[in-house]
Amino acid sequence: MSDGSSASDRPSDGNTSVLLLAPSHSSSDDEACIDMLAGADPSAASVVSVTLDATPDERLSVWRRETEDACPNRARIVDAGSGASPGSQAVASDEFPEIGIDALPDHADLPDIGLSIACTLGEWREADGRTTVCLHSLSTALQRFDRDRLIGFVDGLNRLCERLGVAAHHHLDPGEHDAETIATLRPLYGSVVEHASDGGWIVSADDRSSADPSFRETSTPPGGAARTDPERPETIPMPYSFGSVIELISDSRRRTLLYALRANRRDEYCLDRLIDLVDERERAIPRREPERSREELEVSLGHVHLPKLDDLGVVDYDTDTGIVRYHRNRALESCIRYVETLELG
Repeated sequence: MSDGSSASDRPSDGNTSVLLLAPSHSSSDDEACIDMLAGADPSAASVVSVTLDATPDERLSVWRRETEDACPNRARIVDAGSGASPGSQAVASDEFPEIGIDALPDHADLPDIGLSIACTLGEWREADGRTTVCLHSLSTALQRFDRDRLIGFVDGLNRLCERLGVAAHHHLDPGEHDAETIATLRPLYGSVVEHASDGGWIVSADDRSSADPSFRETSTPPGGAARTDPERPETIPMPYSFGSVIELISDSRRRTLLYALRANRRDEYCLDRLIDLVDERERAIPRREPERSREELEVSLGHVHLPKLDDLGVVDYDTDTGIVRYHRNRALESCIRYVETLELG
């Protein structure tokens, strides 16, 4: 452990990102997980639970057992590989009406998982209260995905959670991995919480790595290439980090702006024209039904979302003339097209 190590009877930690080292599916692992997810008031918690092996019902049963059936404020379970049929998932959800299930396809890859998490965090961004994320588990992910790609995914996800003020912890069974693998993952987290042989917990602070891994693989929508069509793999260089891509799509209005830019053949727009395009698309999405004025939309695009795209090099935005020049990138557009398919069908 690092010099910042300390012993504790409880695993709770104030850092945004936590690497939880404990035997998989043990009582200590379950207790630590719910302790960090639920906090002092389980009913006030907004929880995103990502499961790569256990079914949603199994993860839900852990919550119920450890919180004595307390209902969370809201929850989303991202099923990324349990193999459970949709009809068998979350049979107890009638008792927990604020729980939603996002069942990903069997061939779901890291970008699919990241997009599901990011969209949920984006939906909840303006809500009050404490939001927490659990990834269960890195041990399973290391069996399914390339280690270097997984490191990039974890780094991007942790950075997104840090920017949004979301607490996150990721499970890892130290008995299933060598010391080199654990040492490689440690710097990606604000702290490491490790189960000790005496039953307590050792908490150590680790400096986050300054490296910013690039997002080098993307998926296209169902029916296209890449992960949705195993016979036609596609890898396209993307000039943005994974964390930047996740941040781009985490806001619903910014997603709509990106949908509009991708769908139109023009690469240069005046601000008024973009406002019209985004307004049309927002009003065509039933779940949004925007209650806002054109002036509010103009302020939102001109002062928030276009400057963000300009900072990342997606557009050049001239605030004096109101001219927007869009820089097309096949990899980003493939990702945006996939997100649009997930959101709108």
